[in-house]
Amino acid sequence: MKKTAVIVVILIMLLSLTACGQKEAAAEPAQGSAAAEIANPWRDITEEEAKALCPQSFAAPEGAENVKWTAMDSTADASGVPGPLVQLTYDLDGYSYTAREQLTRDTDADISGMYYEWTHHLDEALNNWSDLPCRLSRWIGENEYADLCRWYDEGSGVSYSLSVTAKDLEGFDLLAIADAMHAAAEN
Repeated sequence: MKKTAVIVVILIMLLSLTACGQKEAAAEPAQGSAAAEIANPWRDITEEEAKALCPQSFAAPEGAENVKWTAMDSTADASGVPGPLVQLTYDLDGYSYTAREQLTRDTDADISGMYYEWTHHLDEALNNWSDLPCRLSRWIGENEYADLCRWYDEGSGVSYSLSVTAKDLEGFDLLAIADAMHAAAEN
């Protein structure tokens, strides 16, 4: 009987200690408060809206799937620079691409959103874009590659980027995909 009483007392003490250690449940943030949600700067748009936002728009190449257009508005100065950032994402041949365009009037603008320490660079020309010069960059990590193509159209003041990441991009031609995006826009 003493053993049972001791066990009951120990159980009561453990339950008391457990109950004392519990904190009150955190209150839910008020709806509409800053703590309740963070505003998404990207908004869904149509391809037609993208063409209206950026004067030299591109298009998803033939065969692209999961095509999605978005835009992020930016505060422009009196001269209208920079304009909204337009983004196109799509899948093609097992790769996922992100293409961006923005009226920047800045030949060095990097609108890609990719912050790698690029290990390889190659300067080329985009055939379907009236031979616009572009820079191809590649980063090779332990288990991932990242490719980026950036170009600028002096006539329109628009900066462009096209990027892809994958486990292996050896032999991959991002330049051909960028050219295909211009050809698709022409059709």
